[in-house]
Amino acid sequence: EEDMALEGTSQDVDGFIADLERELRARKLTLLDSEILAALESKEATREQICEWAKAFYAATRHGRMAIGNFYANAPDDDELRRELAQNIYEEETGRISGIGMCHMQVFQFLLDAFGISDEQAKKLPPPFGGHMPQGSPIPPDEYYVALSTYGFSIEIPNAEWSARMARALRENYGLSDQQVRWFTMHAELDADHGEEFRRHARKVAAQPGGLGILREKTIAFAQVVKNIWN
Repeated sequence: EEDMALEGTSQDVDGFIADLERELRARKLTLLDSEILAALESKEATREQICEWAKAFYAATRHGRMAIGNFYANAPDDDELRRELAQNIYEEETGRISGIGMCHMQVFQFLLDAFGISDEQAKKLPPPFGGHMPQGSPIPPDEYYVALSTYGFSIEIPNAEWSARMARALRENYGLSDQQVRWFTMHAELDADHGEEFRRHARKVAAQPGGLGILREKTIAFAQVVKNIWN
């Protein structure tokens, strides 16, 4: 009954999203509550700890863009959505839309270079979740917009502020250069306008019986996983 009351207008969905974001922050489940961000902003992290974090983060997220490819492969008959996903994949792989001109994980290499980790060494770092390449998997049509919205609310939306604060802390507290923190400033810029995209997807979820309740449960669970990876 609660979900049915929420489902309908854009205002209802916006209210649901605002409540969900407040709940995530209250339960300290977002990227903004990550230990690495707190340690950098308080200047408690050592350079050695930052180096270890950077290696683990790179290894864990190096192929993360494949998840976007999976959303594209499973996309419904929605031309606007497919264009957005295709642009996202193209930007992640080439950096040509933003003008950076390289794969986003190559940009992260600038940070690794600051700690003496070469590109060859980085590619040999063992992923914390196993060494297999991520593979595509089917997403049932009636679960598609729930899965996509969960991804957006857990990663894309909070990542803009998280990236901006990470870049500022690394520059101001640890003396890293603009180039060395470019991965963060780039994502602070690119992810800043994703909020409306995922609000639109959530409105699709709201059209499904009980959809918003399912989205809340999935997002709370996935946000914890994402926070652990970002840590």
